[in-house]
Amino acid sequence: MGKLLQPAVLLFAPGVGRRCGGGAWTLLTLLACGAHALRPAIPIVAEGPDYLVVHKPAGVPCHRRDDQPGILELVDSADDLKLAHRLDDGTSGCLVLAKGRRAAAAIGDAFAAKRVAKVYVGLTASRPSKKKGVIVGDMVRSRRSQWRLTRDSANPACTCLSRSIGLGPSEGGDPAARLIVARPITGKTHQIRVATKSIGAPLLGDGLYGGGKADRLYLHAAAIRIPDVGLDARALPDSGASFLSRRFADAWSAVDLEAELADDALPRAAREFLERRRMS
Repeated sequence: MGKLLQPAVLLFAPGVGRRCGGGAWTLLTLLACGAHALRPAIPIVAEGPDYLVVHKPAGVPCHRRDDQPGILELVDSADDLKLAHRLDDGTSGCLVLAKGRRAAAAIGDAFAAKRVAKVYVGLTASRPSKKKGVIVGDMVRSRRSQWRLTRDSANPACTCLSRSIGLGPSEGGDPAARLIVARPITGKTHQIRVATKSIGAPLLGDGLYGGGKADRLYLHAAAIRIPDVGLDARALPDSGASFLSRRFADAWSAVDLEAELADDALPRAAREFLERRRMS
């Protein structure tokens, strides 16, 4: 199990001035223990000279949102950490943090050159129109902060859906019906969420794209590999009743992450797309 990183900054309540004898003011600085305790500990799942890979909890944003701290504020490290990529607020799992500008540039180059392999797992309450395949198309802005897939291919998103595994009969009212394994070849905003919606299987808990109500967005970054910096990290989901169920564990046992990360396991259409992007 990865070690836990506690928040780097102690939270203090505003100083309270109180008049004391002789007219002096005493500044009472109160340690806000309760607020500190509410901040999540961030597990490290892999570390190298150029990077940390943390397990981002569902609901924690990559960047600060109003009073909610971003992931970098929650990680206690002496290194000058930089976000190497992003995950949606509701998505959990492997998030790469580069150690300094030079490492960030090297990892950024690997992402740009499509030398990064990522595997995600999601849950849906619906039966997809196809169990596996490659979904390619431009993504354009739609209403209510949504994106939608088009038939154009000027700057397409490419998502390989490699597995769709039935979870069997529902237990205890669990709405999850299928596990979906996805490898995004590109890195567009909401890419996997849009891809699963396009085949009639929006992710559980994804209200923006028509998914059923749930205790979280059921999308998890399970693995990432960046050979340029020797990075190879895995993380199992650790929150959400459906992810923690026996049915999910049984289905997940059939997934081979090593095989999912391998380029030669990709369908021909995805391999050809990847090669074209690497050459461009």
